[in-house]
Amino acid sequence: MADLRKVKDEASDAAAKSNWKKAASLYSTLEQHERNGLWPLKLGECLRKLGHKAEAIKALTRAVDIYAKADLLLKAIAVCKIIIEIDPHHTKTQQALAAFHASRSGTQAGQAPVAPVATAGQPTCAQAWAPAAHVRGGDTAIWRPVGPLAGAREVSLPRLAPLVPAPLANEPAPALLREFNLAAMLPGARQSDEVPAVGDGAALEIPIDSDEPAFLVREGQGLARPAKPRGRRTMARAVLPKTPFFSVLSVEQLCAAIERVQLIQLEAGQVLFARGDAGDDLYVVASGEIAVLVPQEVARLQEGDIFGEIALLAHQPRNATTRATVPSQVLALDRTLVHYLISGSPEFLKVLLRSLRDRLIATLAHTSPLFASFSDLERAALTARFRFLEVDRNVRVVEQGKKATGLYVLLAGEAAAVIDGAPVAHFQAGDVFGEISLIAGHPATATVVTLERSFVLQLPRSDFNEVIMTHPQVLEYLGSLADDRMQAIGKLKLL
Repeated sequence: MADLRKVKDEASDAAAKSNWKKAASLYSTLEQHERNGLWPLKLGECLRKLGHKAEAIKALTRAVDIYAKADLLLKAIAVCKIIIEIDPHHTKTQQALAAFHASRSGTQAGQAPVAPVATAGQPTCAQAWAPAAHVRGGDTAIWRPVGPLAGAREVSLPRLAPLVPAPLANEPAPALLREFNLAAMLPGARQSDEVPAVGDGAALEIPIDSDEPAFLVREGQGLARPAKPRGRRTMARAVLPKTPFFSVLSVEQLCAAIERVQLIQLEAGQVLFARGDAGDDLYVVASGEIAVLVPQEVARLQEGDIFGEIALLAHQPRNATTRATVPSQVLALDRTLVHYLISGSPEFLKVLLRSLRDRLIATLAHTSPLFASFSDLERAALTARFRFLEVDRNVRVVEQGKKATGLYVLLAGEAAAVIDGAPVAHFQAGDVFGEISLIAGHPATATVVTLERSFVLQLPRSDFNEVIMTHPQVLEYLGSLADDRMQAIGKLKLL
């Protein structure tokens, strides 16, 4: 048997020197000895460089098969996109992948479908699958998958309709969150007990946490600890646990996602986007590692991690720079695709909202002196305590003369601080308020009212007090912040 370690080193060296013929031979040897999707993937890349497109597709198709059967869906999708880059008409592999995933995830034939979608001008999944002998109704049929993953059970697919066009380039895209009524989409939403309704306006607490066992568990009255080890101890592993992402989609949605998603391949050190850039896509890591910098590094994202969702969902500039630390692959989802997936899957929406909350608090925890004394695990515990509120326009989140019910972070939207009817401050995404009343234990000196429909994170008073008790540095910082804000308010009042 060949010394596989030596073969791997020689293959890597040959590829680095663009000796594609030698590298292809070595990767072929590795594929014969190890069932690892990486080797047919590398072989396919070499054959593509040599101009052998048909052979490259065969090798890449074998990689898809291995990744799919190992439940490495993101890697399988990424390889599917490489195949489509080589031959845009080669759709059988990705369609069989969608059916195979459905059969592995328990999707039942005949399951009620969501509104289907297909990309205009491209072959749809249903058009390329072979219909089974039994066809039901006029809108839904049973389809038998074909291609390298044939053998997956039959699934129910509806006839597909076109995607809703994305906004024109000269039309500003609204915050994606504002296009949805979250309370109507997510069961269990309820009116906040701590933010009173005003007329038709209210603050609704939206349940976004999974029904699955929490990554973090409470231990007595203290802060949380990890439920079990999660491997590499980075901020991403501690605060941003794996999300199901594509696995929560129906087979119809997954098929549309595979067709529409874009593959981006990054070299080590390459920047995907920079802080301050406009953003209309979100990303998921298919392979490799992505560093998040604001400007210091606050996270290392790995396979399955979502990023870029803040700019898309809340319509803000990018709040961090992302850079590949090693050769990496990311899948990009544009706003039209994300809109479609949210429309048909409340669970997908929950995944994104959890990611949005966790990312914002993780960034705040690493960049604000407020949480400078926290360990990674304590920051993770803090994140889980924040509630997600959907707040209508003209709702008083904090009311002058009454004690603040919590510490608030404005996620998306706008709000104003008002004293005796006169505006004294303007709050935008990322701003914190409610701290003066919490620290002093006295009624709030100003009213904070939403100027538009907004999304707010709330750390309830009881949780805030517990954090203060265990971290006196937080109280010291908030006291300084409160003094600065009171001085600013006093100057405004003198005017």
